[in-house]
Amino acid sequence: MKRIHIVGVSPRTGTTLMAEAIKTCFHIDYHTNHEDRLFVRAPGQPDIFLTKSPKDIMIVGPSLKVDPDLYVICMLRDPRDIICSRHKKDPDRYWAGLKYWKRYSRAAERLKKHPRFILVRYESFVSDPDQTQQLLSERIPFLRQTALFSEYHKAATVSDSSKEALRGVRPIKPTSVGRWHNHKERIVGQIEQHGPLSDDLIRFGYEKNDDWMEELEGVEADLRPSHFPEFMTIKKSVFLKLGKYSEAIRRIIEQLIGRRIRITHPKKWLSAL
Repeated sequence: MKRIHIVGVSPRTGTTLMAEAIKTCFHIDYHTNHEDRLFVRAPGQPDIFLTKSPKDIMIVGPSLKVDPDLYVICMLRDPRDIICSRHKKDPDRYWAGLKYWKRYSRAAERLKKHPRFILVRYESFVSDPDQTQQLLSERIPFLRQTALFSEYHKAATVSDSSKEALRGVRPIKPTSVGRWHNHKERIVGQIEQHGPLSDDLIRFGYEKNDDWMEELEGVEADLRPSHFPEFMTIKKSVFLKLGKYSEAIRRIIEQLIGRRIRITHPKKWLSAL
């Protein structure tokens, strides 16, 4: 069984849109309705299994090394737009702060040279979806195209949870790129809490220098809390580090016995991870 797992450098990076586009425009035997962790196994023996969970960027590394049937798509997005994004579940607050970018982007950078780790820039995806689809076809050779990404909205059957995250089904367009310019107070507040951002923006090609900071001069910081807590607990940090090794060991055992091991994990433990 081939497994495609979609992760991100933070929540709100386009993982849901990517998952919906893939299951609509490629032949996928089995996919889950919205979000499932790398630990989840498909029922039966599908040839291609598709899942997504942004936070799993922190645990996929060892599994990529030991499981040749695992392919990981990582969504990269301008962190300024990420932290200014909202979700329909809590529209009065920004969804996630810079803590995720600060941690998850480092993990992505460590994995970017792995042949089965495909880094997809959100801005490229929404600006030219068909070119992104071509990239995926080249990097994941067993995928069989059934429709164009640019026409995904015509054939998409989206779950209620995905509709909530996507705010409906519509053509893939770059309408959300650069929205941070209208939320400068939020940018200033997040930098005050989590540290500077210019080096990251330059490293990932979003800026050539720190001249963009001139836009923030004299802007008052918005320090209102995000939907998710601004800082990670020690317990969650430990779980994130340990989970990647237990999953890799499980995949080694699966290869030795010749079948996937379906285990029902306690929900409380999974949520901690």
